[in-house]
Amino acid sequence: MTKEKKKTSRNTGDDGSALRKDDLHRGEYENLYQALAESSQTGVYVAQRGKFRFVNPYMLNYSGYGEDEWIGRDVTSFLYPDDREPTRRNAIAMLKGERTAPYEYRFVTKNGQTRWIMENIISVQFHGERAVLGNTMDVTEEREAKAKLAEAEQLYRSFTNNTQTGVFVARKGKVRFANPHLLAYTQCERMEDLIGSDLVDFIYSEDRESAAEHARQMLRGERSYPYEYRMVRKDGSIRWILETVAPIDYMGEPAVLGSSIDITELVKMKEHLVEVRALESSLLAAVPHAVIGLENRRIVFANDSVETVFGWNPQELIGRQTRVLYRSDEDYEAIAKHFYPMLERVRTTNGEFRCVKKDGTVIECLMSAARVGEELKNGRIVVVYEDITRRKQSERALRESEEKYAALVEQAMDGIVIVQNGSCLFANKAMAAMSGYEVGKLTGMPFQDLLVEGERDRVCGQYLREATGGNKPALFESCLLCSDGSVKDVEIAFGAVTIEGQRAEMGYIRDITFRKKAQDEIRRTVDRLKKRLEETVSALASITEKRDPYTAGHQQRVAELTSAIAEEMDIGDDRTEGAVVAATLHDIGKIYEPSEILSKPDLLTDIEYLMMKVHPEIGYDILKNIDFPWPVARIVRQHHERMDGSGYPDGLAGNEILLEARIIAVADVVEAMASHRPYRSALGIDSALEEITKYRGKLYDPDVVDACVKLFKEKNFAFSTSSEEELVLKGKHRPGA
Repeated sequence: MTKEKKKTSRNTGDDGSALRKDDLHRGEYENLYQALAESSQTGVYVAQRGKFRFVNPYMLNYSGYGEDEWIGRDVTSFLYPDDREPTRRNAIAMLKGERTAPYEYRFVTKNGQTRWIMENIISVQFHGERAVLGNTMDVTEEREAKAKLAEAEQLYRSFTNNTQTGVFVARKGKVRFANPHLLAYTQCERMEDLIGSDLVDFIYSEDRESAAEHARQMLRGERSYPYEYRMVRKDGSIRWILETVAPIDYMGEPAVLGSSIDITELVKMKEHLVEVRALESSLLAAVPHAVIGLENRRIVFANDSVETVFGWNPQELIGRQTRVLYRSDEDYEAIAKHFYPMLERVRTTNGEFRCVKKDGTVIECLMSAARVGEELKNGRIVVVYEDITRRKQSERALRESEEKYAALVEQAMDGIVIVQNGSCLFANKAMAAMSGYEVGKLTGMPFQDLLVEGERDRVCGQYLREATGGNKPALFESCLLCSDGSVKDVEIAFGAVTIEGQRAEMGYIRDITFRKKAQDEIRRTVDRLKKRLEETVSALASITEKRDPYTAGHQQRVAELTSAIAEEMDIGDDRTEGAVVAATLHDIGKIYEPSEILSKPDLLTDIEYLMMKVHPEIGYDILKNIDFPWPVARIVRQHHERMDGSGYPDGLAGNEILLEARIIAVADVVEAMASHRPYRSALGIDSALEEITKYRGKLYDPDVVDACVKLFKEKNFAFSTSSEEELVLKGKHRPGA
């Protein structure tokens, strides 16, 4: 062999050895890649011309198909039908480099289950031809976990957004979370204004220290019941808040979870009840006459003035019959026969009778009696005894004290239900306690079964369908039908939620039965006290007219016209009521005037006229210490003042005179001129209207005159009670009414 041939032969041998080494390395790499694919915890496959050429065990495992069922099958064979075309487009985009993020699709396993798969693909060479290398991962559990987490978050947000309780989380003294209800009653315009703020800044300055200490006690476990404080809102208004706090872990750090409700209206009710009772006590103490409450003719109440009038200590009379106040058994029976039959028909009546004091002294008393309630039951009446032997004036008589009312209901936790397709999916323990059903019994129960018959269509047919699920729930009142058949008044708020992908309604139910009963009872108490006030004022007014029979009914008719004028002038219900009370009592000072002057059928002498002019001041002295809600004493004092300052007793002019007194002045003149008097016949309404029109702006308030004239000429006003039968008396006109 030549040297050249040997060289060629050697070179050829070297090339063959290199090829064998490349083949060896290629085989090693293929074995390595296959081992990696088969041991991978993700799916690996190779596809050529749209067909599977290789799949690793991971894909066999989650699919349930064998390798022979994969190889040669179209790459979209096992995909959920609706996902095939979108998946094809995503794969093409990734191969073209137009998409880098993995895409997901649903895969149908051999046993019919649907699994979510996340996939990446790249272009490769497989056995010398172009192919697709795919990498897949089963993300079904991850997606389900995310869905459940989202659902739980939605439930939590729905609860905090729709509950009627303010909820907040604070860390290091700063607000980190707050629900819309808290935002609403702090009056912050945006949630951003509340987040990061210090709630202490909203607390009334005098309450901050006590509220902070109560919160610390509750966080240390030393206090288990809520605490109260006053909150100052953005507009400066003050609201009462009832709050509880508890320690929690929030985002990995210690924090405080707070829950609070606005109890301002409940606090106002309590304060109003205290004021009503204080007014009642003040009225009783101010009445200068003996006031006795009777039930079946037995004394159940006696005021302090009983000792002044009769000489008895009030406690000595409680439980005894009124016989001890009269001279004889005959007087005792005669007085009963006078009052009780009359009080069956009318609310109040009066009469003059002789009574006896503890020491045996006989006194003359004007007795004014009023029944308790709309009907006379169990002989329950209140009697005012005025010792008219000493001309003591009568003040308002008050009845026995009202029963004490229980404290307002302690705040209870709300009942919570989740309703889907008309049935309860969930009910908490508070709902079970409220309804009387066990939690297990409530689950699956039609929600309408928890409502009274008349409420079912309204609640289920309207509010459940209209619940928005937003921050503002549908809030309304209804009636809860309990397991024992009893009915509770409840306040319900519904909001929409999603349960297992389907719409449901979450209801928040609060028992307001006791609150509504308490409100109704307080209103009834106020109404009863108001009626007592009216009856007492009426009894006092009748004392004045008893001494001057010629003007019987004058104060009531003046009060009637005063009410009409005040309403026509629209001075407000409260001022109108005060004006009417003052008008009813405007001549109470005349009880000190001698009967001879009151009934004199001729001109008064100068001295007699001066004596008559004192009655506004006497009326003021009588009434000034009574704690009326209105300036009754001042109105009575000023009812004879005139716009030009020519009136009496103080010579006030213009706006120095209370508007109520200006109204009574006109009503007094009109009624007096239109009625009979001992010294003249009735002059008639027309003459009265001419009188006030003539002196409009000089003696009488022009607005009041205009309103009075309009009532008679345009609105046909007429007194509902007429004066007594006309008296034919001779004599000349005397000034004053």
